[in-house]
Amino acid sequence: MSVSQWWALALVCLLGAISPGPSLAVVARHSVSGGALGGILCAVTHGMGIFLWAMLMVSGLGVLLVTQPSWFDAIRALGASFLLYLGVRALLQTRKKFDRGSDNIKDGARAGRDGFLIALSNPKIAIFFAALFSQFMQPEATLTGKLIIAATAAFIDALWYVVVAVSFSRLAVIGSFQRYATLSNRVFGAILIVLSLMVFWSLWQV
Repeated sequence: MSVSQWWALALVCLLGAISPGPSLAVVARHSVSGGALGGILCAVTHGMGIFLWAMLMVSGLGVLLVTQPSWFDAIRALGASFLLYLGVRALLQTRKKFDRGSDNIKDGARAGRDGFLIALSNPKIAIFFAALFSQFMQPEATLTGKLIIAATAAFIDALWYVVVAVSFSRLAVIGSFQRYATLSNRVFGAILIVLSLMVFWSLWQV
């Protein structure tokens, strides 16, 4: 891959990362409830999930998955179920969950888990990579070349969400969410639930 091709790939990956979606809501929420550390852990593990998706796609296994409607619908259903779970959990949480010193280890583990799973359970990522990598992958691509492509997508994704995490964990932002903790929980929860219902609706329409 030439330098110009890499920059083109990096730009498209950045545009894909910054597009609003459930990942943004999850990272933002962990940044507010767990501070910068919680948000960064969520961002980094989300990047790991992106790396796995990217490697699946460049290896050809992901394309097989996308072309199997029943398998792909199953992934979409699992993803929607996970979003619904996160949304309901947010709705049921109280103001105490915004006390950033409550249980750093437990909150950090939850942030890391949610970041990783929200990436793996989002089938739109597979579609995005299937379209993207077809423009950059060559039939004779080596393993090193494939790793570079996957690592580029993962690094840019993680870096973007680290920026999001740091932004949302600023004291001014935290203070605003602290004053309206219950409302904040409900807003984050409602966003995730609506996104999950949209996926279920699309599955039902097929």
